[in-house]
Amino acid sequence: MNIAGYLTLIVVVIDKTAAVSLLTDDNVQNSTNQNLVGVNGQNVDVFRQLLNQETIIRMTLVKNVHALMKDMLTLKENLAVAEQKISVLKTEVQELKLENHVLKNESKVHSRRLSEMERNVTQVSEKHEVFQRNIDIERKAFELNVSDILADIKIEVRYLSITLLDLNAHTRQIESDIPDIMDQKILAMFESVNSSLENFNATIAATDNKFSVQLSDLENSHSGVLSTVTGYMNKTVDSLKVELKDAQIEQLKLSSTVTSLEMFRMNLTNTKCDLQKKVAFTAGVTSTSSTWNSGTLVFPVVINNIGGGYNPSTGVFTAPTEGHYVFFVTVVEYSTQYSRVDIVLNGSSKVRTIGDNNAAYQTGVNMVVLRLQQGDTVWIGHNSGKGYFTDSIPITTFSGFLL
Repeated sequence: MNIAGYLTLIVVVIDKTAAVSLLTDDNVQNSTNQNLVGVNGQNVDVFRQLLNQETIIRMTLVKNVHALMKDMLTLKENLAVAEQKISVLKTEVQELKLENHVLKNESKVHSRRLSEMERNVTQVSEKHEVFQRNIDIERKAFELNVSDILADIKIEVRYLSITLLDLNAHTRQIESDIPDIMDQKILAMFESVNSSLENFNATIAATDNKFSVQLSDLENSHSGVLSTVTGYMNKTVDSLKVELKDAQIEQLKLSSTVTSLEMFRMNLTNTKCDLQKKVAFTAGVTSTSSTWNSGTLVFPVVINNIGGGYNPSTGVFTAPTEGHYVFFVTVVEYSTQYSRVDIVLNGSSKVRTIGDNNAAYQTGVNMVVLRLQQGDTVWIGHNSGKGYFTDSIPITTFSGFLL
């Protein structure tokens, strides 16, 4: 029930109380007493009962009035609290109105920004479409260029394969010809020695025959000159003894020469066997670079690669056998861009070259002797600077061989 209803109920109760009170006030009591003079005893009992009932009703109404008064006080307190809450609510409503106004302004700003973002997104999407079309065109052109380049590379690879096959065939031909050449030289040397020995033996035989003839002629000579011949023969015998000794010495020399030739032949045979253990390579670059600035310097042009230890695709030499190796590098710096490279063993730099930039095309060279185990790797690594210079006949090179 609201406040207006409570107030109406109180007014109605007060009116009823006032109407009923007319039965018990002094004036009414007196009139009743006056009227009782003319009535009988029965009616008196009725009036008494009515008075009792009126008293009970009045007391009940008083109690109800007190309760209503308490309710009024409670209502007043609740009304004060409600008014405070209403004032607070009014304040909050005012604040909400202000916030609503601010939110409306912010909503307008956000709407403008959203419209601008939509326009920007539209422009970006349009630019993206144009960019995508350009990318597609450039990609197609790149694919065409790449296909052309790949075709050229395939042709060059075929030429290189043919060249490598020719080189391998030539190398195999040389390797097969080396034993024949060595055998021919050894046979020619032995034939020359044998002919020399035969000539020497013929010379000795002719000398012996000559001396025999001379001795026969001397025995048939005149006895008068016997003493002279005897003395002469003695002298001649002495000289012959000397010549025979010389001939024996020459024969000994020839024997030692034959022994030396046999040893030489054995050494040649051993050398022929050792040729299979030889390791040596030289590689270079024939294209100048002004941008190379990291990693391994690859020397793709192989001039010689005995033992197959050098890989022209990676620029890395792998030792096919253990031993002491000598490595030599030459790097010409590009223009005045400065250049420093290292000879690297298994990732550890051993020596370094410097091509200074105080003048153009300075040359950096260095050499190192390294003890390698089978499988060790050596390469030329970048240290600082940029680029290198070379020519169609390699200037920047990398070499190595087994001692």
